[in-house]
Amino acid sequence: MTYRLVMAYAGSRTINVGTWLLPEDEDAFDLALRDAFPGAAWRCSQPGPLGLHPVHLHGSLANAMACGGRGVQAFLHLPIGASLPSTVTLADGVPLPDGPPVAAIVQLLRSTRRHDSGGTYCDHDAGYQHPEGGAYFDAGRLAASWFEDEVGADTHQVLLRQTRAVRSVLIATTRPARIKDQNGRRLTGYRIGPAAQAMAEATGTLLGRTGLQRFQLG
Repeated sequence: MTYRLVMAYAGSRTINVGTWLLPEDEDAFDLALRDAFPGAAWRCSQPGPLGLHPVHLHGSLANAMACGGRGVQAFLHLPIGASLPSTVTLADGVPLPDGPPVAAIVQLLRSTRRHDSGGTYCDHDAGYQHPEGGAYFDAGRLAASWFEDEVGADTHQVLLRQTRAVRSVLIATTRPARIKDQNGRRLTGYRIGPAAQAMAEATGTLLGRTGLQRFQLG
């Protein structure tokens, strides 16, 4: 399947790719991204209302995910190297970016291991003893959107190039998820990291996505 920017709302540009990634897969994606864009840095996502906790710009995806406890998502400001919003401070050792203002944000929502029923979070620990039901690995996503008429023609072209490059890095560091549901129907369009695929194959863990759908590799 060819991943492409699609029109989600009139005048908007959106990328949304479902992913199954373990932290090792996130690290590989992040290293490749920073090879392509040395100025790439990730913003942590703190729980609670805006302003309740400090939000930081980190030099790596892993640090952004770890900031404040168990992270579930992190954000990449676009254009790469965009100047820092007033609500964000620098983590230790991160240079101050001095690019143009932030025009769009890439979200990496972390894939999470959960158990039925209720979808309770139970981390990436392979030794976790699930109290009821079967474990499944819930999909995350790589997503970004903006409105062309709000950013201007020149910035719009920069955002197109950079989101395509970010998507290309994801594709280069992951694989197409070859999966099927309990009726044998196949789902396409998702990506899976090598570590996540090895875990699912070794443990028989089902892959999940929004709702009650569960899939197995094959």
